[in-house]
Amino acid sequence: MNDCPSFSDGLPLDRTASVPVWRQILSDIEFEIRGGLVASGQKLPSELELSRRYGVNRHTVRMALLKLADKGLVVSRQGAGVFVTDEQPEYRIARQPSTSELEQAMNDAATGELIASYRRPTSHYLAGLLQIDRGGELLVLETLRQAGSRLLSYGYHYFDAARFAGIDTAFARLRSLSATLAEFDCRRLLRRATWIDTRMPRKVEAAALGIDLDEPVIVLSYVDTDGEGRPVLFGNTVLRGGTVRVRVETT
Repeated sequence: MNDCPSFSDGLPLDRTASVPVWRQILSDIEFEIRGGLVASGQKLPSELELSRRYGVNRHTVRMALLKLADKGLVVSRQGAGVFVTDEQPEYRIARQPSTSELEQAMNDAATGELIASYRRPTSHYLAGLLQIDRGGELLVLETLRQAGSRLLSYGYHYFDAARFAGIDTAFARLRSLSATLAEFDCRRLLRRATWIDTRMPRKVEAAALGIDLDEPVIVLSYVDTDGEGRPVLFGNTVLRGGTVRVRVETT
């Protein structure tokens, strides 16, 4: 009896492709998991069974399973096998959104690390989003934040430098964006807009997130306002691909 009956036998692999065989195996198993064909908590076939199905050695299968574990999709239990983990965190976008639950969890957690802070002239685009003068200056915070045990995000937070002078020092001390903004009388954020994109990571992002430079990342860009509708910040949250599901709610 198969532990994971949804897996088909003899899935074809392109051995002439530039993509390594282990990455093709990873993609097949990831498809099964993300497509809901393999339930949370379900045990995957053994390394031996998978190696026979794909016609590869166990080392190749093991590499694919290790990468799946890195993505948080599976977990290995000593003496029991490899199991699908619980459902991934969701980044919810609603019709009348406050800050995303996931983003709020990262904002609240006092685990943030200030990677860099600097000033730069505002662009025409960001001046419009943040409702500041075109000749104004931005104060940019680059941060590494964590939500839960597996999810890391590399963030860029753009503030009006005149309004939020010293916010970088406050964040370095408090390590929580929510607590930091509270010191600037911004205790509640509302999401005005969210953009979803993908790209290849910058070197600093790849190093912080523990990924290769050829591994795509998800970029969630957003504008948050205060309770009166005044823009507070423009942000980019960079996530390792496959670590979060974006859910758009229309009702």
